[in-house]
Amino acid sequence: MTMLLNYLHQLATGLLVGKVVFLSFMVAPILAQTLDAEAFGKTVRRLFPDYYLLGMGSAVIALTSLMGLTLIHGAGYVILLSMALWAGVVASETYSRFYLTPQSNAMRDQLKQQELHRAVDLALKKSWDRLHRRSVVLNSLVLLAGLILIWTAGQLKS
Repeated sequence: MTMLLNYLHQLATGLLVGKVVFLSFMVAPILAQTLDAEAFGKTVRRLFPDYYLLGMGSAVIALTSLMGLTLIHGAGYVILLSMALWAGVVASETYSRFYLTPQSNAMRDQLKQQELHRAVDLALKKSWDRLHRRSVVLNSLVLLAGLILIWTAGQLKS
């Protein structure tokens, strides 16, 4: 049973790191170079809800497996650290999917309308820029958590 739970935790960790690396360093740059701004925006809007959902699903699998390992081996520091990191991932992915992305999309839509009328509200543009930076920071933190989780997965008892 311990091997299965470790495998599930490793699988969830691989999914988490893989989704961040693949989208951030392969898919997004290729789309940005290939598509015009309008098509890029539509495509990214379609990708991000599922992107965050995959992170949330990975966290559920990982936390479930870690709870099972806790029942078998007790709650050592590696399991507690892993659980804390996964809790942070859940919080980040949930916030990004249900709050940050919709708010960013709404602001971007407002900016597009203003650009058509050549009257862009600089405060709104700065707010959108802040949301975008927050998204990048959260995504980077999720990647960092995933890289640490790769290490913790190797430390768990087999």
